[in-house]
Amino acid sequence: MSLISIKSPGFINAVMSLAVKTLKVRYKNSLLGIFWSMLNPLLFLIILYIVFSRVANENQELNYALYALSGLIFWNFISASVLQVLTSFIDNGDILKSVNLDPIAFPFAAMLAAIFNLLLSFIPFFIILFFVGYDLNWSILSIIPFILVTAVFITGLGMLLGTLNVYFRDIQLLWTTITPAFFYFTPIAYPITLIPERFRWLIKLNPFYYFIDAVHQIFHDSRFPSFENVCVMLGLAIAAISLGYYLFTKLRKGFISNI
Repeated sequence: MSLISIKSPGFINAVMSLAVKTLKVRYKNSLLGIFWSMLNPLLFLIILYIVFSRVANENQELNYALYALSGLIFWNFISASVLQVLTSFIDNGDILKSVNLDPIAFPFAAMLAAIFNLLLSFIPFFIILFFVGYDLNWSILSIIPFILVTAVFITGLGMLLGTLNVYFRDIQLLWTTITPAFFYFTPIAYPITLIPERFRWLIKLNPFYYFIDAVHQIFHDSRFPSFENVCVMLGLAIAAISLGYYLFTKLRKGFISNI
């Protein structure tokens, strides 16, 4: 049986089939389906609104509900997608051992399923956005390239961590442990102006900051992401996918024996 590699005609069909399978498993026997994807951000929004209510009231230019909800939705997308891509090799171990399929199909399929899930969640997301004061404008068009660049970054980071996770299962545990720290270290539900100016450079060392900041610019500020953000996001995406693919090609030969 010949290998279904990334250059094979059937590779895209294999990735699509894996992505559809992932979505079917996720929503199997679920009554509310995609609306569950909004439950977590809405609960967090209520809690955070109480915590940051003073900030919301003092800053007249800040639509806190809009600011926090958009940040929460895309943070959930980023954090959950990294975990899905990271675990894709292990989760599909049985397929990897029984089907002569290039393992790179698994992170691609996981990322594709995550994008499909995000697009589906846009239905309740946009309904709620209009209730919290969002005005539709041309800046919304930038969400398409934003999602693509973010997907490349997540795929690269997830592939890097996922490859290491095949050999060292502590990587998955490490990621799930540090994810909450990244949540609070990233201005998702609070403006960066809350951070003393002398410490803001630390926040900007966090790669996730630029992706969440771009989301806030698109939805809360109703403008296209800044040139600085675009350059940094592109640089991070290229670096992540390059490092992830390089490590994957170096260590992929030992996947079957270590899964």
